[in-house]
Amino acid sequence: MHYPKQETIAVVLIYIFMLAGGLWHALDILQAEMRLLASPMIIGLGLLLFGDYLRNLHFEKTNSKAPGEGLNAKQAARRFVVWSILVVLFGFLIELAGVKTGVVFGRYRYGGTLQPALAEVPLAIGFAWLAMLLCSGALTARVLSHVKTPNLVLQAGVIAGFMLLFDFFMEPAAMKLNYWQWQDGAVPPRNYLAWFVTGYALAFSGLRTQFWRAQTSIISVHAYIAQLGYFSIVNLAK
Repeated sequence: MHYPKQETIAVVLIYIFMLAGGLWHALDILQAEMRLLASPMIIGLGLLLFGDYLRNLHFEKTNSKAPGEGLNAKQAARRFVVWSILVVLFGFLIELAGVKTGVVFGRYRYGGTLQPALAEVPLAIGFAWLAMLLCSGALTARVLSHVKTPNLVLQAGVIAGFMLLFDFFMEPAAMKLNYWQWQDGAVPPRNYLAWFVTGYALAFSGLRTQFWRAQTSIISVHAYIAQLGYFSIVNLAK
């Protein structure tokens, strides 16, 4: 399958940054630089996937074979932008509630790697939620591409499932990278349940707004795979 040049370049750069970062961690080199770049890279990835989805959403809507069906490009773009902003804000607020109460995910605290932070919660964390949703949504679109009209419950469930899989890889790596630390050094089962429920709710809200019908580009799919590769290398390192 042929992909536009800009998409191919973006995919290659994502793999280079992610896999190089994992190898640098394994070799214990450039760690100060990696800590400094952690938050900017999370925010940058979130904005990259946001912009890419917005571009593809506009392309699909303006080139639809059924132009009278569904939202027009401007309506879809507006809903997507509003939803994305709300996801970033909600992601930050639920993490704030999690840190302050220990009720949502379990008892944990953020380390000093993800800076800057507000009220002990990294400002980048909301962008991480957005990026994970867009990556998981892109994978889901491909997994369910053979289903003519998948219902929202199924779509949201698969998206949440991909987010849960992502978290299984991320949690042990995040502790090694000092993104955050769990009380007693163990990830509580409650965290995974909360991840699935939260991911499901956010995905369902996006699907309900009707903009999440665009053919997402390959960038989000490879961003998911590259991040799993990064976390896998970190997890396997001593």
